[in-house]
Amino acid sequence: MMVGETHDDLAFAIAEEAVRQIRTGRPPWDAVFSVDAHFTTSRNWPVPDFVIVDNANGIKAAGEFKPPNQSKREYLTGLGQATAYTRDFHHGLLILPEVADDGYRIADHVLNVVSQDVVTSVPLGLLVYDPRTFSQTNPAFDVRYPLRPRVGALTRPASVEESFWAKWREVSPEELGRFVTYLFEEGHRGGAGTIRDRAFARLWTDIVGGAVRNWRGNPRAVSNTAAQRTAWGKNFRNFLFHIGWTLGDGRLTETGLEAFRLVHQYGADSQIFLDFLTREVLLAGKHLVLINSLVEFQNHRIRTEGPFPEDRGSTHLDEVEVHLEDRGFVKRNPGRHGAAVHHAPRGFFKAEKQLWRELGLLVPYGPAGGNAYHPRQGFVFDWTRITSLLTTGR
Repeated sequence: MMVGETHDDLAFAIAEEAVRQIRTGRPPWDAVFSVDAHFTTSRNWPVPDFVIVDNANGIKAAGEFKPPNQSKREYLTGLGQATAYTRDFHHGLLILPEVADDGYRIADHVLNVVSQDVVTSVPLGLLVYDPRTFSQTNPAFDVRYPLRPRVGALTRPASVEESFWAKWREVSPEELGRFVTYLFEEGHRGGAGTIRDRAFARLWTDIVGGAVRNWRGNPRAVSNTAAQRTAWGKNFRNFLFHIGWTLGDGRLTETGLEAFRLVHQYGADSQIFLDFLTREVLLAGKHLVLINSLVEFQNHRIRTEGPFPEDRGSTHLDEVEVHLEDRGFVKRNPGRHGAAVHHAPRGFFKAEKQLWRELGLLVPYGPAGGNAYHPRQGFVFDWTRITSLLTTGR
């Protein structure tokens, strides 16, 4: 089972198909990209729906995907967004349907706009799909206005993420609750340094002092060293930023303020806060896109090649990793492939599996529920919980 198509699912289906074409050296993509490409995201404003990265030459194209049945105004807004991306990325890509909600041929209109002499120097591309047949499993599109090699340097090169889904390491709900509280307080208090740094300094004192608990309800046993402080600070900074609770300096967003309200109204250990966190991981953190892709892969693998092995899943993870790299979800890495072939110890997906289990998204296997891997099936997700969170918010 998979959850129905979301905006992110459709956007990343387009990105995946574009990368597939790029990797085959297909025209007109070959005028700009090498065959060594993958897609990811950038969380710096303005935030595109996806970014295609050429690993060989560093070229980045930021995509703005517009779903079907929108107004003409929405599609023209998309043209403005894609144009704005060209300040921070080498190219902007606009993806839109042939027609708007009123039947107007909006793709032809946009093509006429970008084909004007005064616009052709802007490094834009236009991808157009048929809304009657377009879906996550059929993300076909026409390259209506191809990318051309960019003339001139970027004004302000944007950073991109290693992977498009939110990165998490160890952070517990109690620590999150205390951190958003400190971020809120420091945002109103003021002082030297950023809001984020001041708030984390307070949280770090709590962590090394044993004043906060991990997922098991036990105090942390963390050494108070500069290296540990830096590593833990990165974990908190990245995770809250990736799920959209903070801005770059630590200021709380509207979603972050809602998290703060829930912590103080119900507590960080409450189910309502945990459900809110889980929903943000799935949607803003784009874990739902990743989970849907994994389920699609597992179902296809079982249908075409038979069940996975009976063991605890070492070869299953190897296949998952190859699947994600082959589909462009992560950068190709020959070293990882070599380790997979020899079944060398790797930490691939360790954190993701742990987070999904803690959030109640994975159905555990075994008498003690200690395994994420189900013999012959792979990962089994709790779709009752997922669909409930997405449809009712809890």
